[in-house]
Amino acid sequence: MLNLRHKFFGSFRRRRACRRNVELYPGSANVYDSLGEGYENAGKLELATANFQKAIEMGTKAADPNLSAYSDHLKRVTAEAKAAAEKTAGAK
Repeated sequence: MLNLRHKFFGSFRRRRACRRNVELYPGSANVYDSLGEGYENAGKLELATANFQKAIEMGTKAADPNLSAYSDHLKRVTAEAKAAAEKTAGAK
């Protein structure tokens, strides 16, 4: 079930819905985290990183109880980006 959710999360429609949530609820750290997950699942790691960083920034200001999850997501996508960069560099 989780894999199915992540496939849906990565879909264009889902990312569009998450971007709309950011427009509607710009003060919510969770909407930036959700958008980051959508970008991550679509392989758009730079956009994912930016949204996770925004979630952490906003979550820190609001003492969000999900702050550790946002940080874990940033660590995960940072590791993915590093692995992708190393793979690309190794292929040259």
